[in-house]
Amino acid sequence: MSKLNWKQYEVTVVRKQIAEVPVVNITSPKLAVEYFWEHADEAMGESLFVGHVDGRNNLIGFEHLYKGTATGLSINLYEIFRSVFASGAAGFFLLHNHPSGDTESSDQDVQITVDTLAMARKMDIEFLDHLVVGKNEQFTSIRSVKPNIWAGDDYE
Repeated sequence: MSKLNWKQYEVTVVRKQIAEVPVVNITSPKLAVEYFWEHADEAMGESLFVGHVDGRNNLIGFEHLYKGTATGLSINLYEIFRSVFASGAAGFFLLHNHPSGDTESSDQDVQITVDTLAMARKMDIEFLDHLVVGKNEQFTSIRSVKPNIWAGDDYE
C-alpha cells in the first residue's frame, strides 16, 4: 500500500483587506448608526450588517451580510459568526434597517438578538448591540430598550 502525500491536501488561508476601514471608535449606538448612514443605499430593502470591533471598540470591519425584501429577511447565526471570526474581531454589533421607517424592534428582531447573545457568550465574543434603523438616522438600540436580555434575565 502506498503512502498518502498529505502535503497535496494542505490548505493555506490568506486574509486580505479589500477596502480600508476608517478609524472609528464605536463608543455609542449613535456612532454605529452614523457610520451606517454614510455607507447605506437608501433604496435597499431590509438588510443586515455586522460591524466588527477590536478590543477597544475601534471599527475594523463592516459587512453587508444579508439583503432581504421590503418586509423582512432570513438570518443564519452561522453567517454572523463566520463574518466575526474571519475579521479577527473581539466584538461585534448587528444593525439592520426597516424600510418602512419604523424603528420598533419586532419579535423576530428580539429573538435573533437573544439567540446571537447566547452564542456570543458561549464563544466569549462581545456582542455590543442590535440596532434597528429607520428613516432620517432614527434608530432603536435593542440593548437599551430590552436590557434584561443582556442582564441574563429570562426574556419577557
